[in-house]
Amino acid sequence: MDGNKDDALKCLQIGKEALEAGDRARALKFVTKARRLDPSLPVDDLLSAIEKDTGDQAAAGTNGSSDASLAKPSGQPSLRQRVSSTGSSSSSSSASFTEEQIATVREIRRKKNYYEILGLEKSCTVEDVRKAYRKLSLKVHPDKNKAPGAEEAFKAVSKAFQCLSNEESRKKYDLVGADEAIYERRATRQPRAYNGYYEADIDAEEIFRNFFFGGMGPAATPFGGFSFGPGMGPRPAEHGSGDFNLRALIQLLPVLLIVLLNFLPSSDPIYVLSRSYPYEHRFTTSKSVNYYVKSTNFAQDYPPDSPERTAIEDKVEREYFGILAQNCRLELQRRQWGYIQETPHCDMLRKFESVN
Repeated sequence: MDGNKDDALKCLQIGKEALEAGDRARALKFVTKARRLDPSLPVDDLLSAIEKDTGDQAAAGTNGSSDASLAKPSGQPSLRQRVSSTGSSSSSSSASFTEEQIATVREIRRKKNYYEILGLEKSCTVEDVRKAYRKLSLKVHPDKNKAPGAEEAFKAVSKAFQCLSNEESRKKYDLVGADEAIYERRATRQPRAYNGYYEADIDAEEIFRNFFFGGMGPAATPFGGFSFGPGMGPRPAEHGSGDFNLRALIQLLPVLLIVLLNFLPSSDPIYVLSRSYPYEHRFTTSKSVNYYVKSTNFAQDYPPDSPERTAIEDKVEREYFGILAQNCRLELQRRQWGYIQETPHCDMLRKFESVN
């Protein structure tokens, strides 16, 4: 919508210049285009000037005839009416989106924080993130929503889901705040996989397909030469029966391993560096690093100065140091390129290292 207004203003300026130069046809062309791009644009005065110029030229062509019907036939709409009707009809025919869709896109693009984009609190669960993504992605998917900016809104929703659905990336995001630059693509580093998506190549459509279709899309998709569609690949009669079964088993083995791993019991971490439900009980290390646990009996299970408590807090400080060091390197690189001047994470790192 904003892009249409910019183009409309450019066309209006060209129309004014053409009218001043005496090129009425060119002026009419660009004023008409400006009205079509932005029907609310105030061009009535300019149209009146063009219409007056048209009437003067028509009167001159009739050698001073007083018959006004020669200048403008009776029953023919005025120039302003033709432009207005053309702009309104074009606008109504090209508008294939609703006001609600426009409002949804604007609301998402206005926000920068990933939690706000998905409409969630910081204490939300992974299932809450998945539900919010399922709801919003269907609303702003370019195939469903034709409003201007829908594609950018869809990418923003996908990036928010990619970050908040992974425990490691969400932990880092909660620690450094809402600075989206921390999650920029890094060309010099190997890509890291998050929930099947890659940090170095964020593809909103790929995230959407992985979420709704398991990465395969709605149609049957070949998997390493073995089709999961109708017929399940080549029939045993085409090859040796034993050879086919062996190859099929080998190709299915990674899938079976993944399924088995999903059923294995997983233990939650003892602590997190940022407060979120149910990790709401705060403790502090000797170097003033805060961490949160969910057990109300943590102090009894891990008494102060005990080897277990010391090991946990050493791990907390190492993880905190690693995150600060990584973000400090990014800040130094961005400052070298002239993007920023201040390096808050480097300051926090120096302060942390100065504590004995």
